[in-house]
Amino acid sequence: MNKSALQDIQQALNAIRGEIERVDDETKWAALELMLGTSSSVVALAKKMAKPETKTVTRTVAVPKTKIVKQEPQQQTTPKDTERKDFTPIRPQPPLQNQQDDRDKRRKHAKSARFEAV
Repeated sequence: MNKSALQDIQQALNAIRGEIERVDDETKWAALELMLGTSSSVVALAKKMAKPETKTVTRTVAVPKTKIVKQEPQQQTTPKDTERKDFTPIRPQPPLQNQQDDRDKRRKHAKSARFEAV
């Protein structure tokens, strides 16, 4: 920001203000219109300088068409296919070693906690 330029502008505005006080109303309106026109052009210039330049790029993109495929309903499987043929009882697998150790620790901790609470 240039301070000397702002001071020059302020002095010019003060001189205009002094001249406007000495003239009739019609001249005041004309001076106001001139000042508004000047300020709007200054604002437009400032916006143009502050606005970054952007370029518009137009690209053509191919959009694939969707194909509608009708699927026939699947036939239900017969219950005979899903029936169990082997009726021997299923035995659960024992827990893994690290799981078994954790379970033993929890049991010991729970027993000791019961004795302490009583």
